[in-house]
Amino acid sequence: MANLTAFYETKRMFTENLQYDHQLSYEEWCNAPRDHKAALLFLTFYTKMVQAWDKANRYDFIPGEDGVSTVLQYLEKNVPKLEAESAKYTEAYIYRVAYNCMYCICHDLKSVQDRWDNETSDTYSADGEEYSVLDDKKYAKLSAEDELFTSSDQKAFWELVESDDPKCQKVIDYLLSSDPKMLKKLSKRSKQYAADPLRDIEVSLQEAEEIIAAIREKLEVKYRIG
Repeated sequence: MANLTAFYETKRMFTENLQYDHQLSYEEWCNAPRDHKAALLFLTFYTKMVQAWDKANRYDFIPGEDGVSTVLQYLEKNVPKLEAESAKYTEAYIYRVAYNCMYCICHDLKSVQDRWDNETSDTYSADGEEYSVLDDKKYAKLSAEDELFTSSDQKAFWELVESDDPKCQKVIDYLLSSDPKMLKKLSKRSKQYAADPLRDIEVSLQEAEEIIAAIREKLEVKYRIG
């Protein structure tokens, strides 16, 4: 079940600040101050807010605060529609509004879902004990000599990258950001267009895979990384 703490805390805050003590009829809601109406929708249809969030965020990798912020924005947008049409003041309509907007932030942000699908915890269990990979010997503090060697390797790596062709630099930007859009040409309408030296370079995903393999091979041979 999705984490509901943010929803509960928002309900508690609104209840206290607006002195809310019962579900409002349409007439009561219409007569409420305009700047209270989105919050009152949240309170009156709170059960539907929770149901929509639980269904939309089934993997629970989007923070509850994002769900609350998003649904309040869309409730605010729907206030004029509800004021104009009383038939929309129903659980079914509010649930659809809440679910649709929260589904978008839970399923359309591919980078967030990819992180959920692919990230691995830094902790692991063995012999009934829990350990962190950060405590392993290979992560222990390096000696001054090892730090110098590591610094030298890092410098060599960036010299290799910067000395390569622009497509290689484009791929490095993509790897650092995990954003496939970094492989695309930059739109001339972008504010960064004039300052980006790679603005007119575009790399296909297949080319990117080939470049990554070439970089890895060079590093393994020249710097013993791999």
